[in-house]
Order: sequence, then C-alpha cells, then structure tokens
Amino acid sequence: MKNHKFLFQIITLAFFISFSFTSCELEKDSLEEELVTVEEPILDNGELENLNTNDDVYKESTSRRLTNQSARRYFSGGSQSLHTYKLARSGASIGAYEGIAFSTPVISRGTAYDPNKFATLLFLLHPENKDFIMTTSGTEFRSLRRSGWVNKSYYRSLIQKGPGSGKVPLYRFYSSSNSDHLFTKSYAEGINAGYKYEGIVGYVN
Repeated sequence: MKNHKFLFQIITLAFFISFSFTSCELEKDSLEEELVTVEEPILDNGELENLNTNDDVYKESTSRRLTNQSARRYFSGGSQSLHTYKLARSGASIGAYEGIAFSTPVISRGTAYDPNKFATLLFLLHPENKDFIMTTSGTEFRSLRRSGWVNKSYYRSLIQKGPGSGKVPLYRFYSSSNSDHLFTKSYAEGINAGYKYEGIVGYVN
C-alpha cells in the first residue's frame, strides 16, 4: 500500500513538472508570435540578437537574387487623415489608391540576404485606424505593440540601410494635428504638406 502511494506521488510530481515546462514553452511561443510574424526575431537598430551564427545563411545568393516589389500608397481624408501602405501582403490599404510609393525587396523563407546591408521593415496599424507606421526599430515595434497597435508584417520585407546605386532615401514625416505619418521619397512633399520631418527609414527604389 505504501509503495502504491509513493508511486502515485512520483507520477503526480512528474506530471506537474511536465505540465509546468510545457506551459512555459507555450507562453514563450505565443509571445514571440504576438511580437512579430516574420521568420526571425526583431532586431533593434544596430543590435544583432545572434539570430544565426552561420554567416553563410546571410550571404546573398547568386541563384536567388533579391527582387523588388512595389509598395502602394493609400489615403483616407476627412476629419482624420490617414496614409497607409501595402507591400505584398504586409501593410494596409485604407482609402483611395494614390500610386506607387517606393520599391524594396520582399523575401520568402530560405532566401539569403546580408543583414549588414538590409534591415527588416515592419508595419503597424493603430488599433482605431488613426495612424500607420513603417519602422526598422524593434524597440519602437514592441512599444507600439504593447500600446495595442496591430502588427501588419506578414512577409519579411527588407530595406537597404545605406545609400547605393539607384537608391534614394525613404523619408518619414509626422503631422501632430491629425496624428498621421507620411512616408515618401520626396522631402519637399512632406515639408509642403506641413508635416514634421522625423528621419530616414532606409533607402529604396
């Protein structure tokens, strides 16, 4: 009888430990999925999180070169102005289509690229559709996600970090009067619209 009782205690303890470990793993997985839906963890600007120690993974492939896809721009006016952008499946398309905003690579699983040359471009939409942001900053991404912003990043979109042949800056502007971000290749467009210059996101075609 004592042996049976002892055996039951051992089985119960083993089940509890296994359940606790599984719960922790599930919680970790769900958190990572919530943070981002691209293939690898988010990187802060200038911060590598040891995504992969195998450098060959990140060398651009000569057999599968990176190809650009067009980002389409949309605008919703009225009392609450809103610019949104759609690149492949990522982003949002709210309002009237305004044209091609820029072009930049979008890659699928297994496509190699150089992380020293390219950053991951992330897309977020305000929970009440009041603003839309594209960013390469993991810090900003996580901060906005904690504030309820919706992650609209579905494929790994890349943006070149520095100038290059045929590349031009993608400028980021913001209007506090209607809480709207504007992303454009034309610096003059942002200034003439009365938006405040916030910096360069990256370099695009």
